[in-house]
Formats: sequence, C-alpha cells, structure tokens
Amino acid sequence: MFSLRVYLVWLLCLTCLRAGEVPQVVTLHPILSEMVSRIAGESLEVHCLLPVNENIHEFDPTPSQMAKTQKADLVVAMGKHLEPYLDKLADNLPEGVEIYEAGKKVPSVLIDPNLAVFACCPTHMHGAIDPHWWHSPLSVRRAVRNVGRRLEALVPEKKKEFRQQTDVLMDELEELHAWAERELKRIPKSDRKLVTSHAAFGYFCKDYGFVAIPVKGLTDKQNPSPKDLAESIETLKREKIRVVFPETKSSFETLEAIQKATDVKIAEPLIADFLPPNGESYAEMFKANVLNIQTSLSKE
Repeated sequence: MFSLRVYLVWLLCLTCLRAGEVPQVVTLHPILSEMVSRIAGESLEVHCLLPVNENIHEFDPTPSQMAKTQKADLVVAMGKHLEPYLDKLADNLPEGVEIYEAGKKVPSVLIDPNLAVFACCPTHMHGAIDPHWWHSPLSVRRAVRNVGRRLEALVPEKKKEFRQQTDVLMDELEELHAWAERELKRIPKSDRKLVTSHAAFGYFCKDYGFVAIPVKGLTDKQNPSPKDLAESIETLKREKIRVVFPETKSSFETLEAIQKATDVKIAEPLIADFLPPNGESYAEMFKANVLNIQTSLSKE
C-alpha cells in the first residue's frame, strides 16, 4: 500500500512538472519554424531539425539529429514528399507524437513530365508533385491557417491568442501576394518566361502567369555536354528569352557560353529552396525573388 502511494505521488509530481513545461515543436524547415513562432510566440518552444547549410532534397537526419525529436510534442513537416525520411522519423518518435504535414492541404502543382529531368531531385521526377509550395504566399497562407488550428489543439488554453496571431499572419500573406501582383504587372505578358535551372517555381508561375522554362547548365551540379549546351541555347533562342536566372554556384564557363551564343542577360540567382544563412524572413525571401524578377524582366 505504501509503495502504491509513493508511486501515485511520484506520478502526480511528474504530471504537474510536465504540465508546467512549455510544449516543444520540432519543425523540418526554417519557414515552418517562423510560422509556428509567429503564431505561438513564447507559448511553444520551437526547434528546427534541418541545419542551415543542408540541401533540403538530400537531407537525411542522423541518429543524433533524430534524438532532438525525443522531447517533441509535435513535429511539423513541409509535406508533399519534400522529406522522404518521414517514415524513418516517425519510427523514432515517442508514441503518440504526430508528424503534421503543413503542405498536405495545399492544392498541388504537378511537375510537367516533359520537365522531369529538371526536377529538384529523383524523388520528384516523372510527373510527381512539385514540393516547392512556399513560392506562393497564397499557398503559405492556407498552410498557416491549418497549422494554426493544429497548434490550437496542442495548447487549447491559448486558442484565442493563437487564432488572433494566425489571422494577422494570414492577412500579411494576402498583402504580400497583392504586392507581388502589382510589381509583376510591370512585366509584359510576352516576357513572363521564368528561365531557371530547376522546375522549382511551379506555384509561383501558376499564381502570377509565368511560363517555367528550365534549362541545363545553370547549376553547380550540371556539367552539360556539348549536345546539352547546344539544346539549351536553342531553347533560349526559340523562346526569345532575354534573361536567365542561374544558381549561386553556376559554372562561369557555361554561363559565358550561353551569353555569347544568345546575348541573354544573366540575372541575380533566385532563392529556390530558402535556407536563410542570415536569418531572413519568408517575406524578405519572397520579396527579394519578386524584385529580382521584376527588375530583370521589366522593360521600364
């Protein structure tokens, strides 16, 4: 009887201690960390599993990184198969801890099978879903609403505060979309051709009336053969492209060859996967891309 009483007291103390702790949310992308933090403030402790310098398409968490999820009350993922390691992660989570996919209810944009070779990684080739839904503020707005509701369920006593912050963030994203529409209207419709190295801007192109035209040789991993280079040059000429947007570490020799053969302008690189080294916000990332596109393609 004494042992049972001691056990019950210990269990009550443990429950009280746990109740007094701030719930922990582990996210799998910086955008998600920003989203959760904006909604919940100090009511939640937020940790991002993805290191800043990691390639999001190649990231596979190590056992030590997995261990960071052991105290999580909730894990928030991007979804749309961006994180192929989710099943492995789920197997290592404490019982009852959910992996919530923020992008699951965002309407999907499929990768054109004709552009499969330009997919971000093998997982997203052959007509798969484009996982880069965050290049649409309207898609992010939908995700914010759903994540907000999930956080309300996690901390019911904060429902009112979370709902208010969710609404504020949704309004900001709607304004961000309206701002982008105004800026991009300066670009003639005939010039709304977004030439990039990857098929990563499907949601952006859908929202703002652009045609996505990926070409080979604009990434640091692509070393195009003479045949591929000639094909890219022919595509740029056929489509009457004036501007291309390379990656940060693109081959200088390849870009120089393309520029000489086509007289295109080489713009500043676009931020495709958004791992901000200097703590930029989502809005800052998106605005930087829009202004880069607008100033590069506008004839004003």
